[in-house]
Amino acid sequence: MTRSIKIFGTFGPTLHTREQIIDMIELGMNGIRLNCSHVSLVDAKEWIDALHEAMEITKKHVELVVDLKGPEIRVLHLKEKIRILPGEMIKIEETFDLPALVKEKIDYQDQLQVDDGKLLFEVKKKDEEGILLETIRGGTLYPHKSVAIEGKEIVLPPLCQDDIETIKHISEFGVEGVLMPFVRSERDLIDLKETLDRFQCPVKIYGKIESRQGVENIRSLLPYMDEVVIARGDLGNAVGLCSLPIAQHEIETICHKTNKPYMIVTQLLEMVSLKGIPSRAEVDDIFYAIYQGASSIMLTGEVANSKYAKEAMRILCEVSENTLQYKYKET
Repeated sequence: MTRSIKIFGTFGPTLHTREQIIDMIELGMNGIRLNCSHVSLVDAKEWIDALHEAMEITKKHVELVVDLKGPEIRVLHLKEKIRILPGEMIKIEETFDLPALVKEKIDYQDQLQVDDGKLLFEVKKKDEEGILLETIRGGTLYPHKSVAIEGKEIVLPPLCQDDIETIKHISEFGVEGVLMPFVRSERDLIDLKETLDRFQCPVKIYGKIESRQGVENIRSLLPYMDEVVIARGDLGNAVGLCSLPIAQHEIETICHKTNKPYMIVTQLLEMVSLKGIPSRAEVDDIFYAIYQGASSIMLTGEVANSKYAKEAMRILCEVSENTLQYKYKET
């Protein structure tokens, strides 16, 4: 049966060699993402060369997309992962740092969500000596992870200078799509399109919906993107985890009514990364994402940085194929 869904993996420490990519292609991967928040397009040249070699060997095409940095806020000045325990008190700039604009917006008792909310801190003190945080939910903090202040939206330009540099090199690397993070308004997408046109890059635009503003403006955003990305990590932070399924459903419903393709991403197989086996809820999640009409699904950390990367892709592709066959039989 012809596959009618795009299955994306993500480049990273456990998915970048020719052999690793070939394994994923043979399992069913037909798209791959480069997260430019972690590595630049130019610095990833060896990875992309390996992708092209893998496509040549397998005679199968894999769509290469880049995920821009955009207006996302991330942890700064952390060179290697650290373990932070619940109840531990940490001081900004001594343990890790945040962009100046974020520190300016932080107030006493604010909740600081890090790495899609995996870690949670509360501001206990802010004065001329710095910002003191209490760890509410601890864990392992990795460099460059996302940061959000619960209930506050920090407005940054849609494209940073690194994004402009990425776009300059898109054509030479064979990139076919660009993921625009934190889309808030038509202006964000218009700026991206104008920049792509300036450098003569006729690629697909994937708009990532991961803020309240993006959800509220979804109808007006659709004409300016080729595919909607329901990015459940930061979206869950923005609307609250208990409201995330409703936000996802509302976006899906609008996409169905307007015939706009959409992608589901974030924690599709998180348990595989941890234990090598999915939860029942995860395989159900994948089934319903595809059954209800997602055009694309994507694995991120499950394949980018996991000793169970190959198993995660195998499970995703097998559940996807089973779902597509089931839908085919129904018709």
